[in-house]
Amino acid sequence: MVDINKKLSELFGKMDQKMLEKRINTAIEMLKNGDVDELSKKINKIDKNELLEKINEFDESKLKEFNINKDEIRQKITDADLSKLSQLLGEHGDEIVEKLKGILEKP
Repeated sequence: MVDINKKLSELFGKMDQKMLEKRINTAIEMLKNGDVDELSKKINKIDKNELLEKINEFDESKLKEFNINKDEIRQKITDADLSKLSQLLGEHGDEIVEKLKGILEKP
């Protein structure tokens, strides 16, 4: 089982804002362009229960810590993209996407 803390640390911990922005944009583009095979492989390596736990820990301070601009993400991602993501996630997909929407909708 993949350790979600390690994955998040690898993903966010040692990268600067530009690198994080690039990875988020790459994931969004993969989702939009139908390049879901590679994205699906990456998503399937993550334990969905642990992902839910980590999403529950996210708040405004965490987003600022990771330099995540919610407005920018909201402009790039559509409901159709989130629906695809939910399908790719499989188990708990709907729940995870709803939590992500909640995070992005908060002011």
